[in-house]
Amino acid sequence: MLATAQKHLPVTDTTLSQLSSRERIIRAAARLFAERGYHAVGVQDLCEAVGLSRGALYHHIESKEEILEEICSSYMSQLGALAQRTLAQESDPQAQLRKLGYDLIDIIARHKAELTVCFREIQSFTAERREKVLALHAAYESAWAQVLKAGHAAGTFRPYSKVRLKGLLGMYYYSYIWIRPNHSEMVRETADTFHDIVMQAVLAGS
Repeated sequence: MLATAQKHLPVTDTTLSQLSSRERIIRAAARLFAERGYHAVGVQDLCEAVGLSRGALYHHIESKEEILEEICSSYMSQLGALAQRTLAQESDPQAQLRKLGYDLIDIIARHKAELTVCFREIQSFTAERREKVLALHAAYESAWAQVLKAGHAAGTFRPYSKVRLKGLLGMYYYSYIWIRPNHSEMVRETADTFHDIVMQAVLAGS
């Protein structure tokens, strides 16, 4: 359930204070969008969160939707880059799946607000921006599909099923609801448990 609307103090975290104004706006926006939902956050809320006037805020951003797009596209691009690196560095499909899953859980746990926004607010975009972000989601999903198809070609995995992949990725994606940020033991346990579930779902003869 989304948190009820409330006033937020300006961002004063020491790490945030070292960021550029635009980066602080994006970080604060991710937190507010995750807490309250994109449509419940107004420009004035963003101004108060970062301690800027409306004019100063618009000096750094074009629109609220632009911020949403940057949050979603930057993290989906990051996941896509990690996936491609895994495919290049690992040759065994089972090892590839383990690394893909760990990286995904790790990113969700370390950037929970941003990934909450990525997975929950896709329908908040206007058409053109939605298509751009959905293309990044599709590119990331294709890396997982590539691994599953390679495993089947090697005789290790069951035949590729798009529905099965959607279900497995959904398991990972929805961990944003309950996973505890920066809790390394929970991250490891979640990644290991999810990988076991993935293997039971995809291994031939399982």
